[in-house]
Amino acid sequence: MTRRWSLITTIAVLTVALAFVVTQLVRGQESGESKKQRSAPSTGTESLRGVGWWPLHRSGTAKAGEADAVVSGDVEWTDEGPEGGALRLDGNGYVDASSPVDTTGADYSVAARVRLTSTNGFHTAVSQDGLGISTFFLQYSGQDENFAFSFPGARTVAENTERPQTDRWYHLTGTYSEKDHRMRVYVDGRLAGSREASSKEKPTGDVVIGRGKIGGEAADHWNGDISDVHVYDRELTPGEVRSLSAREPA
Repeated sequence: MTRRWSLITTIAVLTVALAFVVTQLVRGQESGESKKQRSAPSTGTESLRGVGWWPLHRSGTAKAGEADAVVSGDVEWTDEGPEGGALRLDGNGYVDASSPVDTTGADYSVAARVRLTSTNGFHTAVSQDGLGISTFFLQYSGQDENFAFSFPGARTVAENTERPQTDRWYHLTGTYSEKDHRMRVYVDGRLAGSREASSKEKPTGDVVIGRGKIGGEAADHWNGDISDVHVYDRELTPGEVRSLSAREPA
């Protein structure tokens, strides 16, 4: 009888211990899922503001980020932007967004609404200054006669779209994924080009609207209008790009 009760007691203890282990495992899984949900990027309106957003509706005031943009050179303001105004550039002026974005071994994205008045040569809508050259260029390539998202030594051309027209508004987005070294360019919310590439050029300056930098000098100034410039410290998803192209966040 003593042995039987000893066996029953042992079984009961083991059952309680097993139940405790299972409970802890379930709690750990739920906690992990909760953390994953909290760390996952939101696809809501707030997330599409980015780490920097400059509407350029008659001012350089930022709606996201800490710094307003500083205008340099010959620029004008126009009421003809698709979302209520735009910056007009004649090939000489530009805007220093007074804010950098980490492009060194990191995911990032950049977007803008643009309108060209010239399709001769290269015209850069958004870039970021490196030591002697921009770390990236969201631009129009006269050589390829289309929009492009470029690194020093690599260019992703919009191949799945028609040749851009002057005096027509477009929404451009460039994204980069460090995981697969994939750069993508979107036109009006649709993927237009993609390639594997990477850049070792480190940013030494701010995001710049309306020009690039080559050989240590300002280059490839924009001819036309620019509005609603966003920068992100992550790669936007195709769905987010479509949403941003369709409507600016509140």
